[in-house]
Amino acid sequence: MLKVMRYIHFNLLKNKELKKNIIFSVIIIFGACSSKLDDSQSIMSTMKQWKQAVLSENPREIAKFYSNNFFSEEIGGKEQVAEFWKIVINAGMIDGIEINLNTSQVDFNGDVAEFLIFNDGGEIEMGFILTKENKTWLISGTLSESHENYEDDYLSEYGDECIQIDGLYRCWDIHIPDKLDNKYPLVLDLHGWGDTVEDQKRISGFESLADSFGFLVVWPYGLARSWNSGEECCPPASDDQIDDVNFLRKLIKSVSSQYNIDSNRIYFTGLSNGCAMAQRMAVEASDIVSSVACIALHLLVPETQNYSPVSVMTLFGTKDDLYYPSDLPGALENLKKWKEINNCEGDPKETWRSSDHFTLTYENCDNETQVSLVTINEGGHVLYQGVQTDINTSKMAWDFMKRFTK
Repeated sequence: MLKVMRYIHFNLLKNKELKKNIIFSVIIIFGACSSKLDDSQSIMSTMKQWKQAVLSENPREIAKFYSNNFFSEEIGGKEQVAEFWKIVINAGMIDGIEINLNTSQVDFNGDVAEFLIFNDGGEIEMGFILTKENKTWLISGTLSESHENYEDDYLSEYGDECIQIDGLYRCWDIHIPDKLDNKYPLVLDLHGWGDTVEDQKRISGFESLADSFGFLVVWPYGLARSWNSGEECCPPASDDQIDDVNFLRKLIKSVSSQYNIDSNRIYFTGLSNGCAMAQRMAVEASDIVSSVACIALHLLVPETQNYSPVSVMTLFGTKDDLYYPSDLPGALENLKKWKEINNCEGDPKETWRSSDHFTLTYENCDNETQVSLVTINEGGHVLYQGVQTDINTSKMAWDFMKRFTK
């Protein structure tokens, strides 16, 4: 079940445009259509019915359009399909979803068909495998994005700035405000699994924060849109044991050599897989990381021998299943883990409350650090203002991070 949860929580994103990628990449199974239609029309008719079922937000109704033999790398059978959609709906992923069936293509091979949907750039955005069973077309599998030979995509430069590591270009985008102090902080904003740097820029709001508060911000690119934040997340970076800690260290060194960075104010933030990577940096690069404040995932690696306490804040919404313990620890368990790592004493205090939103903080920790958990009631996994909450969580993250220096 861990793989199912991982697939749901790290590939489900994020705003209107991202959500449709998620929903379609899930690859669903479709139900019966009129025998009077030809196969193409039958499949399109079922797709429209499935779309209506998705928008109805009824997991059992959606599951009616799935084959009993449905199988993907992550889930199999109608029961898991229904459970998947229950989690998707509870996480608020259906809100504002757009399903455009006007750019689709069907390719047949006997009683098996591939249903493809293309984006505005002509690239495949989502795909379904369907089989014909008793004159009814049902989705029986998925067309997943392949990460084979992804290294070929990193043999030349991209983004704003790059370095080479093991023959591959590792790059990042950068934003430099017009007015900066003599020495200024550096913030690294890490995208989620399956997301792009452009996605993260658009939803996090750290570019405008940099302009308002005078810091330099970079958005690093994870290989194949993934970070190796630990064994459990996220492929292919985690499967291939990509040394993203080394990459981010070298990124900081490169940026610091070009700009007047205050080495005592280097901060990490990010979403989901990016949040877990930010926390890994706090543990494994505590000599250079001043503070971390990130959204919607936990620390997935153990404390290192040379660790020096770093202040950490995580932010979660109560509609995000990752807030609760399951195959992974929940948000409170992660808070307690950081309490132990930073050798905090006493019980957590409520240091902020607004209606049903609140922050718990351990204040008495080694090296004058603090450990905080922000809970946003009814917030989703993509816990950014204007996406799945009305709270300015990025401003909360910056307000926390900026209080701490090396």
